[in-house]
Amino acid sequence: MTQATEIPVQEFCLRWTLPGARGGRVGIEIAGQVSLLHDGRFYKIDGVLYVAEGSTYSKEIGNPRLTVLRNGVEASGRQWGWETVAKKSCARLCTFDNYFVRTGYWAPSDRTIQLKMGAEYGWGRQKTYSPKIDVRMVD
Repeated sequence: MTQATEIPVQEFCLRWTLPGARGGRVGIEIAGQVSLLHDGRFYKIDGVLYVAEGSTYSKEIGNPRLTVLRNGVEASGRQWGWETVAKKSCARLCTFDNYFVRTGYWAPSDRTIQLKMGAEYGWGRQKTYSPKIDVRMVD
């Protein structure tokens, strides 16, 4: 006999545009869901990083190295610190999808998962970051 348990699940979606030196641009997006497992003792981030718009070759924006980062926020406001969830180096941006899964411990004081994207691109490997999104799991 199996027991049904209600699992809190929150969906997320973040779109970000990388501008090119020659006027081109590429829209990158992460989408997926965050869920709490085993009576709220663990979290699971399940998502995909993909090109949402544009067909600019990576040479125009310097063959970016993309990352997905996560952070956690406790009830007191204390933050865990940003950690890499996924990395993708692209030879061409218009044809890749990068699926990622991250699991971890969820303490009783934890409330929110934050996600953002980062990119290193250009000849000087400039680093830039998207705005963050908050995925509130517990009120």
